[in-house]
Amino acid sequence: MEFLWALIIVSLISLIVVLIFAAIVRYAIDSSKTSRKLDVLIKEVHHLKTEIKQQQHLKQQDDSKHIMMRKYKKQNGDTSMWGCFTK
Repeated sequence: MEFLWALIIVSLISLIVVLIFAAIVRYAIDSSKTSRKLDVLIKEVHHLKTEIKQQQHLKQQDDSKHIMMRKYKKQNGDTSMWGCFTK
């Protein structure tokens, strides 16, 4: 019976030591400058992705306008020289 109690006490002490060690490592990671820089970098990448999506959307709208202009000019018989330069 004493062996069982000793095993339980050693297990609890080991668990407490592991939790303290995990807390120290977690604090070190959270307070490091690298972690803060990584957070800033992630935010910048997110902003760049949204900006790229907006630019692509605007480009698609612009391209569709040019396609509609070409179709309109073909239907109306516009053979001007400037019609070939529109996208």
